[in-house]
Amino acid sequence: MQLRRNNWHVYRPLVTTRTAPVEVARSKTDDNVIASDNEAIRLPATGPESSYSRFLLDQLALPAVSVPEARTDPTSRLSAVSMTDWLGYCIVTGDELDSDVFGHKDRFKNQKRRWIFELAYGYYDVELAALIASRRGVELRLDSLDREAEVIRRFLEGTPFSDETAIRTAIAQRQQALKSMEQQQRTVAAETVDAAEVGDLRSSVLDHRKIQDTLQADEARLTTQLTDLQELKRQLISQSARLTRAIVADEWLVDFDFVVCPRCGNGIEPNRAESGHCYLCLKPENSTTSREALLSEQDRVISQVSETDRVMELRQSALDKTKANVEANKVTLHRLAAELDQRTAAFVSDRAAVIRAQARDIATVSADIEKFHEYAQLVARHSDQDQIRRKLEEEREELSHAIEGREANQHEADQNLEALEKRILEYLERLHIPQLADLLTVRINRTTFLPEVSGRSFDELSSQGLKTLVNVAHALAHHTVAIDRGLPIPGLLVLDGISANAGHEGFDRDRIGDMYRLLIEVGNEYEEHLQLIAVDNDIPAAVIDEVRDSIILELSQQDRLIRLASRTPDDKLGV
Repeated sequence: MQLRRNNWHVYRPLVTTRTAPVEVARSKTDDNVIASDNEAIRLPATGPESSYSRFLLDQLALPAVSVPEARTDPTSRLSAVSMTDWLGYCIVTGDELDSDVFGHKDRFKNQKRRWIFELAYGYYDVELAALIASRRGVELRLDSLDREAEVIRRFLEGTPFSDETAIRTAIAQRQQALKSMEQQQRTVAAETVDAAEVGDLRSSVLDHRKIQDTLQADEARLTTQLTDLQELKRQLISQSARLTRAIVADEWLVDFDFVVCPRCGNGIEPNRAESGHCYLCLKPENSTTSREALLSEQDRVISQVSETDRVMELRQSALDKTKANVEANKVTLHRLAAELDQRTAAFVSDRAAVIRAQARDIATVSADIEKFHEYAQLVARHSDQDQIRRKLEEEREELSHAIEGREANQHEADQNLEALEKRILEYLERLHIPQLADLLTVRINRTTFLPEVSGRSFDELSSQGLKTLVNVAHALAHHTVAIDRGLPIPGLLVLDGISANAGHEGFDRDRIGDMYRLLIEVGNEYEEHLQLIAVDNDIPAAVIDEVRDSIILELSQQDRLIRLASRTPDDKLGV
């Protein structure tokens, strides 16, 4: 595939999945290719970024932009313009050639058709659209500021706190009053402590609580020690039992008398050896102190068990005494706490009205301070709005100047459109269409961007054959004007079923011949920039003889598989 002056190999699976991978690679025979560009690129079929559609747009230098979905609201959600939308101006199918102008009867296709027209001819400036959207955003922010300012004004209207200085003064006064009230509250609390021996009772309660904490800590410590001593006694008793088993085992495992030799079975006499020697092996007997050591160790362990019992008795006695002190102190503490509560309740009862009044006044003043802080924030925001408004108005003014400067360039877009109208008229004259009025005229509607011939819209044309002629001239004019004036339209035009709605004799045959002659002439004139492909099923014999040299591929009902053409790849016109 050739894109502008670059050749590419493209592999695309025959599926309609949006994420289907498409592989593209620069052709090794391309003069512009460098060694590092030979590797294939794998891209998803569609998507706003890094897709096959975006790849084609970049290679053909077509604008890759997003346009508002609502044409009357530049701030509405944006929709990306894809390569498929641009190809809407390049492929005219057989069922549309005599009825639609690039699918204008389909609401969705017609919306993108109009955007493509504005992009190609300069009526839709991407930067201008961004400026308009920005100005609209500024205007919306100004409207929001006006509504907020009106709400604040009505809220503060009729109050003595519309001035920030008055609010700050009121806050300072109430903060001072709050400090005085809190001091009075602390004084009443101090009087409560000092009145009716409450202070002494309170001190006694605190002292007994400290004593209670100390006694409970001692109780916990003694309990832990008793537990440790019991574990120690258990270990000592277990060790003493093991020592007893070892002493008994030493006596019974060593003192054996042999009657026969354990090796050969012959009888053994005890007097066969000297005194102090073993009568079995005839060697001197070893004296061992293991038994005496075990007995000594067992005595020491038993002594430790007795000592542990004495220590446990002392700890148990201390624990019982501590528990008794805990219970006694708990009773005293309960009595003192009850007496303190009684005397405090009596004092508070006497001062209940004063205490309630103080609490109510403190709550009221605190609420006032919070309310005045909110007033201050509203007033400050109202003051800041003036500065914000000035900045927004300056920004709006700058955007308006920029928009006026960009709109001044619309004159060039008008010139492009006038050139299109002249080119369509030229092609229609060469096609010798029937005269619809005294004077043949062509106009592009500035709202719908559809052609109007002699004052008639495309849908009002009298026959399908006439619509076909207008459609061919209209589509061809778009591409030739784009080439002449450097407008971004892909240099490809496919027309399907040119002679589908025409006869083979007389006027109809002549018009078919006129269309093919026009296509051939335009193809030869713009062969370096435009590839024209005309697909037709029923061309008159006289016309076939005339365009024989431009036919690239012929297919029949028995041979409908598209195959490689016999002509060279440089041919720009195919029939």
